[in-house]
Amino acid sequence: MAVDAPDLKILLVAADYHEELATQLEQGAREILLAAGMSEERIVMRRVPGCWELPLATQRLIRRHSPHAVVALGVVIRGETDHYEHIAREACAGLMRVALEEGTAIGLGVLTCDHFAQAEERCGVSPGGNNKGREAAQAVLRMLSADS
Repeated sequence: MAVDAPDLKILLVAADYHEELATQLEQGAREILLAAGMSEERIVMRRVPGCWELPLATQRLIRRHSPHAVVALGVVIRGETDHYEHIAREACAGLMRVALEEGTAIGLGVLTCDHFAQAEERCGVSPGGNNKGREAAQAVLRMLSADS
């Protein structure tokens, strides 16, 4: 059974660290939601400083806006220290905890990349790249469809 997209409220939460890449992910997610029949007014967009802040902000926003689902977006790129691993692991684990605690589907559009070029490819910036924001939005629509 297909989900009735015009009646949905979807929350997009994007980390501004690597803002140009996060914007590409947001555009990809929005493209999928609009193509599914959602109106701009039913898409709630919020930004946070970085991926570390995604879980807490997402939980607070779910409680405030009661969306049908969330698409969490951000980019973590490996650096010279292990900081990358801590941020990536805890952001993803935190989003899973929020999804389970709140009973709300969260599409994971948080990229964990080895270098900037890889992030560009996964945001659809590079020729032949695949926008993971689109995939995260498709995942929440499928989850909502499974619920109906």
